[in-house]
Amino acid sequence: MSKQYTDNLEEIATYGFEKIDPNEKVEVNLKDLMYVFATLLEYQRFFHQPAHYQSMKDIEKFLGSVAEPSGYKLLHISIHEKMRKMLPEYIKEKYGDGDFDCPKFPFYYDATR
Repeated sequence: MSKQYTDNLEEIATYGFEKIDPNEKVEVNLKDLMYVFATLLEYQRFFHQPAHYQSMKDIEKFLGSVAEPSGYKLLHISIHEKMRKMLPEYIKEKYGDGDFDCPKFPFYYDATR
């Protein structure tokens, strides 16, 4: 079976979400939520304007590494330290079981592109 690739990143990101009750609520720490919100805003601020990334060097500088106060560190903390605590245990289990793993791969995984 050959791999399928897609340009539809929303399809990949939201795969399996129909299994989640749309009325279910969670309570979260406001400061943690604000950290994630501010991280997403920073990514939007950088990527919305192509003049901000005129070269790969600009993108590499923005992303940096987990050891630097940069975009990648913000994203890493948002996912692994802030958001993970917000998810109910059964959702964490669904991630572990692969229930949210889309059978298609993002276009950037295709080495022949």
